[in-house]
Amino acid sequence: MIPRDLPLASEAVDRAIFERLHAACELHCFLPIFSHGLLLQVAMPDPQDEAALSAIRRVTHQEVRPFGITRQCFEQILSELTGSRVERDLRARWIDLPALISAPPHTWFVPNQSARDCAAALVRYAFAAGASDLLLDDQDHWLDVAIKRSGRKEMLPPIEWDRSPALFRAFKEIASLSTHTVVGWQTGAARFAIAPGRWADLRIEITPTVHGESLVARLQDRERQIERMRSLPFRDPEQAAEVRGCLRQSQGLIIATGPTGQGKTTTLYSCLGQLDPSVLNIRTLEDPVEFTIPWITQIPVGAGTGRDFAGGLKSLLRQAPHVILLGELRDRAAAQTCLEAVETGHLLFATLHTRDAVGVVARLLDLGITGRQIAAGLQLAIGQRLLRRLCPDCRRAVAPSALAARHYAEHGLPVPVELFVSQGCARCQLRGEIGQWPVFELFRPRACEAVEELVASASPERFSERALRRAWLDSGGQPLARAALRLAAAGEVDYAEAAALDSALAIVAP
Repeated sequence: MIPRDLPLASEAVDRAIFERLHAACELHCFLPIFSHGLLLQVAMPDPQDEAALSAIRRVTHQEVRPFGITRQCFEQILSELTGSRVERDLRARWIDLPALISAPPHTWFVPNQSARDCAAALVRYAFAAGASDLLLDDQDHWLDVAIKRSGRKEMLPPIEWDRSPALFRAFKEIASLSTHTVVGWQTGAARFAIAPGRWADLRIEITPTVHGESLVARLQDRERQIERMRSLPFRDPEQAAEVRGCLRQSQGLIIATGPTGQGKTTTLYSCLGQLDPSVLNIRTLEDPVEFTIPWITQIPVGAGTGRDFAGGLKSLLRQAPHVILLGELRDRAAAQTCLEAVETGHLLFATLHTRDAVGVVARLLDLGITGRQIAAGLQLAIGQRLLRRLCPDCRRAVAPSALAARHYAEHGLPVPVELFVSQGCARCQLRGEIGQWPVFELFRPRACEAVEELVASASPERFSERALRRAWLDSGGQPLARAALRLAAAGEVDYAEAAALDSALAIVAP
């Protein structure tokens, strides 16, 4: 038996779901209370209205569990929620116009709209929202739509399943991919008009799944990326000065390291942006080329090109380059050729996937590079992460907890008078965050004789990463966790975000 006429306050309504479904809430007379997986609990004046329940299931793709409230209670709460939403929208007009532009529609297809128009609407929304990726995934009876923003996946209104084939075909045509197969992986790229004179560069991956196909489109704002290259991303003056010193060297290996999607390539391109292309022959090998730069020669390698990193690097060395950027050191041959290029007087940039900057030494040893080669060739390792930036409009100060105070003391940092949390506003679309802040650590073996000796004597059989990390910290090394805690004390990120990073990095005690 369905409960009826239960008391309800507006605080019980899930505001985030209401914001996303507010038009459907008004049309079908329901208030979302709780959502988990396939279950959605709603409050309704008529919880036995089967037509309304069916419509809610179609909109949400969830099993609906209703309970009854009075009509007066429903209208009062709806009025409160709608009024506050209008007020937020009005404030947003004065605070940040893109916040209104990027509000997702309730449906992606409109009457007489082609699949290509729908693809354009999806890309434009993702671009306006500041998303790094657009994700489309066929499900059993619908097409999931999502974006990845600030490192998090955010679900958007789904698309009817019968529209999916035409939409995937439209994206394949845009990226010049085959439209006749759904049995293989396909990789493509495209430029997409966002506004007059404004373009988004897309790197598209399409993969077959058990329900159909999956698409991930990486979005790049080429103009913004080129603008980023004009300056280094290091906000710490000491770090910026140290990197500039390394960039003045005519030879050496500079590595950016960290997990996927943490901005390593962007950092290396910013380093390239500080070099003078009129006197330096700068070339890159990338799989794939993330975005094109007009004054740099970029060479794609990998699947579909017939070229790999090791062979491409050997070819580049016959082209009299001064500076080479490798997308990633993936195998023994590429790593060995890279160090040989350093020894012959070249400045090389590359990326690796390691936990932190000190971990680069162990990874290079795994790739067959000797400790002596690493000590002689490694100019700088840059470890980095991206942390979600607190919205400056709605962040508020709170007193640090005893745990936070002890955490700062353990890292040798002064305990801040206040930390900050965010609660959501119109500018950040109730998310509490806007964009991301990069944090860095720099590992330079040559900066300390004791560290350099440990690296030079390292071998796969006898190497202690713990001892190396301790020597680096004793020499004044500033780890990622300490940089993140400083950002939290400055109010740029949530302390919980900095603490989570420290926990993730504490796999090996220093």
